[in-house]
Amino acid sequence: MLAIIFVLIYLGLHVLLCMDTYYWIKAFRNPFKRIVVKIIFFVIFAALTSLILVNFFLPSGELKRLLSRGMNYYQGFIINLMMVLVIVHFAALVLKIFKVIPKGFFSFNRRKAIAGICCIVISLGFSAYGFINANIIRTTSYNVNIDKKGEDMKIVLVSDLHLGYSIGVRNIRDMAEKINRLDADVVCIAGDIFDNDYDSLDNPEGIKDAFLSIKSRYGVYACWGNHDVEEKLIGGFPSGLGGVKKQDQRMRELLEQSGVILLEDEAITVENKFTLIGRLDKEQPGNDSGSRLDISEIDFNKNLPVICMDHQPSELKEKADAGIDIDLGGHTHNGQFFPLNLGIGLMWENPAGYMKVDGENNHVMHNIVTEGIGVYGPFMRTFTKAEIVEVNVTFAKQTGN
Repeated sequence: MLAIIFVLIYLGLHVLLCMDTYYWIKAFRNPFKRIVVKIIFFVIFAALTSLILVNFFLPSGELKRLLSRGMNYYQGFIINLMMVLVIVHFAALVLKIFKVIPKGFFSFNRRKAIAGICCIVISLGFSAYGFINANIIRTTSYNVNIDKKGEDMKIVLVSDLHLGYSIGVRNIRDMAEKINRLDADVVCIAGDIFDNDYDSLDNPEGIKDAFLSIKSRYGVYACWGNHDVEEKLIGGFPSGLGGVKKQDQRMRELLEQSGVILLEDEAITVENKFTLIGRLDKEQPGNDSGSRLDISEIDFNKNLPVICMDHQPSELKEKADAGIDIDLGGHTHNGQFFPLNLGIGLMWENPAGYMKVDGENNHVMHNIVTEGIGVYGPFMRTFTKAEIVEVNVTFAKQTGN
């Protein structure tokens, strides 16, 4: 459903963009007096607009990989251009209504041409910032204290790698190098490791080597996310076609061969130091039943510090009541790009960062949501960041005291 809404909005915006472009070109010399030129213009624009659907039906391969990556950059630019055009049209309307500018101010072709050039330059500049920003991985640190016995430890959290058409081996190598600088006790990958299509990976062997290079005292652990299932995408959004979605077995094999330990609705005790839980995704569990266990159905040792990986930052109160001490998630990308980041807080109790959640019997859970490493759809991040999260954990009582 989300993909259908996206396609309708995408097509509608391109109709508006087509008309704006038409009148902008006319402002220079008006080549459209000849009907053949007008036909060529609309055919080219229709072909460009339809590339998103052409790409959807292309079989996996190098052509699809190249077109998908190009479309992800193109979508980022178009979103920014449409945003600028909407602002400019609205501002012009307001200025006309309040007679701040003369009624026929924009009727002169030179002014239209200059206004159009300014819109394109601003959009290109904002897009360049978004594209560059999406490639820069930053580190965010949080300090939490747990009211239990334990040894101080450092957790490194990453999520939403979205390995596929936009994110590849170069990004994962960069991520691994930055993780290793933090000297982690445990590394947690909270889902959306893949971007639905295993065949979109640019270098599976290189990605394996990058994962294997990650150093951690207790190991690297992961849970699945809603994109870690095999499904065709439309503009970066799941198409929703078909029945229950499942993981491509090659996704599992890549992680296992990379030394990443998958936890699927299960809990383990790590060297009698702490309990680690990995949840299946709430939306796309990737199994035959299409569902996951309730947190109360997972048996785990509550006497030790309890860390939970759950891709989507949901059911926070239920997890706090169950005795989880630290809940690690992602999924939201904190909106990823403007203006989506303005409304993300309406959708999630904690869209990004740290939140303290009170549970039963005065239990306190620390919920931490990362903005993620990769991107979905448009390859850009504006006013958000690609991040690695460092969680420094201390305890009310040290082990042995």
